[in-house]
Amino acid sequence: MDKPRWPRARLREHERFARAVEDGQGSEFGDELAVVSALRRLGATAPDLDEGTKARITERLATSSGTTRRRPRLAPVLAAALAVLLGLTGIGLLLSGNALPGETLYELKRAREATVLHLTFDDEARALKHLEYAERRLDELAELAERGAPAGGYAIALDDFSGDTTAGVARLTALATASDGHQLRDLRSWASEQAGRLLALRPALPPSAATEPHELLLRIEQRALALGERMACYRITSGRSDELGALPATGTCASPEAAGPERTAPRRPPADPGGTSRAPLVADLVPPASSQAPSRMALTPEPTPAPPTAPVTTTPPVVPAPIPATTGPRLPDATSPPPPAVSIPPLLPGLPDVTVG
Repeated sequence: MDKPRWPRARLREHERFARAVEDGQGSEFGDELAVVSALRRLGATAPDLDEGTKARITERLATSSGTTRRRPRLAPVLAAALAVLLGLTGIGLLLSGNALPGETLYELKRAREATVLHLTFDDEARALKHLEYAERRLDELAELAERGAPAGGYAIALDDFSGDTTAGVARLTALATASDGHQLRDLRSWASEQAGRLLALRPALPPSAATEPHELLLRIEQRALALGERMACYRITSGRSDELGALPATGTCASPEAAGPERTAPRRPPADPGGTSRAPLVADLVPPASSQAPSRMALTPEPTPAPPTAPVTTTPPVVPAPIPATTGPRLPDATSPPPPAVSIPPLLPGLPDVTVG
């Protein structure tokens, strides 16, 4: 390794000082040698520390060095933790797509479906999404039956199926009774199809596990049929509802035209006490409807009323409104006096006066 290139004179000076320290002689380094001698005496007379004191000093030095050590920043740690959490959540969502009822990731799958429902703002689309999730529960039931899963998974799947089905049917019947009712035909077809699937899975399910869901589908099919038959009636629903939505009305099916409110003849206004005539109203020209039965009307025909005569009206005279005359400044008279004559004295003596005018 290369040595630093010191000046030769400085190197010789350092060597002389080192020899003077070793020998203790050298008049040119008297002050420096005195300092070295004092330091040597101080080190020789200093008391020796016991082992306990040395241990305490070492412990204090270690503690002070630990407290002064720089702490890591909190923001990078939180950012890293958040990134790890998001990554784990994304992986969990991907893995929960095939989760079955009773498994650990199934609750995460249901949470994702609930989020999708909350983000669906159209009522009909949300109702159809409920029915779609109900179909998924039947698919999961079929897979559980193939695997021979325990009874707990079947109970969870059937409960979720009933919940999604009732929520979707209640929304769909409310929309159907408020519109033309085309959703009821699709609802009947859907309920019939799911009832057939559930009936096919019934041998593989635990005893009496599919009884309530199957009865629920039959009720949905009957409700859709009853509401569809009342769509042409004046009263479609009874004003009451249950978990499946509005209940259909009972009784005679009257058309909206026949059940409409009866029209009554308008009342004639009282006569004007002032005696002034007025133009006839349209209600005055329409004869009142007869309240007799049709058979009696055919036996005793009523006389034809005379056509109404137009009242005589008098037109009041039109009085013009007074219009104020505009006044302007007064004009001067045509004849004005002539201007006075102006005489100028002569500028030089002996000349006549100058008269203007």
